[in-house]
Amino acid sequence: MKILATSMVVVSFLASLAGGVSAADAGGDVGLVNALQGDVSYQGKDGPARKAQAYMRLRHGDKIVLASGASIRISYTTASRQESWTGPGSFVATSAGGELLKGNKPEVSQLPAAVPQKLARVSELMNTSRVGGLVVRSAKAQTSASKEEVAAAVATYESMRAAAAPTDVTPELFLYSVFQEHGMIDDLKIVAREMMLRQPDNAEIQQLAKAALAAR
Repeated sequence: MKILATSMVVVSFLASLAGGVSAADAGGDVGLVNALQGDVSYQGKDGPARKAQAYMRLRHGDKIVLASGASIRISYTTASRQESWTGPGSFVATSAGGELLKGNKPEVSQLPAAVPQKLARVSELMNTSRVGGLVVRSAKAQTSASKEEVAAAVATYESMRAAAAPTDVTPELFLYSVFQEHGMIDDLKIVAREMMLRQPDNAEIQQLAKAALAAR
């Protein structure tokens, strides 16, 4: 997919993740479920077990249980790490990744350093798209540094896209978050259309994409 980085924007990829990890250790968000199939449940430190949902956030200490044949993929927002788990089995989500309790170890891949913080915003964006549409911030004045940063974001996307499965929209979610945050409406709509094509039957993705297409 060709992304047109034409808007006036400054994208910062150098913010530290240390504060997020500390919050996670206290029970904060640590990951985003970006693929789910079959019977998968999760349970926090307090409360009953619940059915897992695609694009929900996981918190430090959540226990995930997969039935036979089930699978889940998690992109950690406190570590440059993505895990794919298959059932039967169980594990605990932590700020450093999943801790195996029972069953098979996960397949692990590394995420570019810029990605976790942007993916951390996806659940919030989805909630906003459900209740009131998408708010796109005004773009900032472009500088030579911002041009380089936007190019770096696009390069990161292209690298992720080359390694991802055709139906995996994690690369698009990363770029969607970047463009939405910095007011790049035209680019945001390109990403939205790509997401719709890759996951035409996913209601959550379709809703998020339509919110972008309706943005002004």
